[in-house]
Amino acid sequence: MLILAWPWLLLLLLLPLLVRRSLRAVPAMQGDPLVIPTLPYVSERPVAAQRWHPWLLLLAWACLCLALARPQWLGEPIALEQAHRNLMLAVDLSDSMRTQDMVLKGAPVDRLSVVKQQLTQFVNRREGDRMGLILFADHAYVMMPLSADHATLAQFIDELDFGLAGHLTAIGEAIGLSLKRLEQQQTQQKVLILLSDGRDTVETLPPLTAATLAAQAKMRIYTIGLGAEDPADPDGSNSDLDEQTLTRIAAVTGGQYFRARDPDSLAQIYRAIDELEPSEISARYYQPRQELYPWPLALALALSLLMLVRRLHE
Repeated sequence: MLILAWPWLLLLLLLPLLVRRSLRAVPAMQGDPLVIPTLPYVSERPVAAQRWHPWLLLLAWACLCLALARPQWLGEPIALEQAHRNLMLAVDLSDSMRTQDMVLKGAPVDRLSVVKQQLTQFVNRREGDRMGLILFADHAYVMMPLSADHATLAQFIDELDFGLAGHLTAIGEAIGLSLKRLEQQQTQQKVLILLSDGRDTVETLPPLTAATLAAQAKMRIYTIGLGAEDPADPDGSNSDLDEQTLTRIAAVTGGQYFRARDPDSLAQIYRAIDELEPSEISARYYQPRQELYPWPLALALALSLLMLVRRLHE
């Protein structure tokens, strides 16, 4: 399809007509013309040449105006499909994440250090995915909205520290805030990966109520319970980790609950989520555009040269 990028420049086609009318409006010189006998005699041009030159000039001007309007040829739209996931990551920053029951590179570390290390690797593998980050403790906060900027997200994860969001555990708020952010994006794929090592200790929004709202909005939640096994408590009855609630949250929304006892198991969980959650295909379109202005510009130049050559031979 042929289009003009700047069609308003075609108004310049009227410029010769305006100039001609302006010249006609100038009063004619009264009296006899001034004759200078010392100038060489210039013979009158043939009538055919007098008629031909104005048309060449107008045609060259029209070609120049057309070139200024930038004619372009648009090809057929080409669909560029891209596979991606839309994931919100909710990370618990409560005081219990300070517990040093994990081993990283042969040294005991706190739970948050393991989460940051594995979560960064998870983000770096998500080429094409859109992800956001939510922190929760006393309340839930958006640290980064849904975005494909993985470098910035990895930097934010590296800067996670205790005290950024308080000391308690607002699991219900984290679910509610994630749902709100995903619905603002108007995306069909709403997925939350929620990682916590405790139980909800803030009563602003009960976790199961938030999970029910998420299920109604068709948001899936994958919950990860973090914490090593306590040899003195093999059944986990004295642990702060509320696996029952995390399991019910995942079940209500059609997701799945995982237990991460060490860095390796956490890495395996992230790989399992990759297999469980399919990629969404988004289509963007590219329309090839070819500039055609060199052709009328070259024709205007050729006509100008032709008029110059004829002028020199007269």
